[in-house]
Amino acid sequence: MPPERKQAALSAPIEPNAVIYAGDQQNVDLSELAHYVRASGYRCDSISALQPLQSSHGYRLVCNGFSFKYAIEDKDDRTTVALE
Repeated sequence: MPPERKQAALSAPIEPNAVIYAGDQQNVDLSELAHYVRASGYRCDSISALQPLQSSHGYRLVCNGFSFKYAIEDKDDRTTVALE
C-alpha cells in the first residue's frame, strides 16, 4: 500500500470547480497528463479542466486555477505538450 500513497502524492489534485469532459474520462489518466506537462518544463500544480482537442487526437489540460492551458497530443508515437 505505501507505493499507492506515494503515487497519489505525486499526482496533481483536481480542483473542486474543475470541468472534466466525461466522455473519455475512464480512459484518461489525469496524473499522467499532468506528468507530461511537468516533464515538458511547464507548471501544473492542480487540474482545472480537461477536454478533447477538436482538431487532433489529444487533450486540452487546464491547470492552476484556469491559469495555464496546454495541448497534449500524440504525434508520430510521441506525446507532445504545447502551451496555448
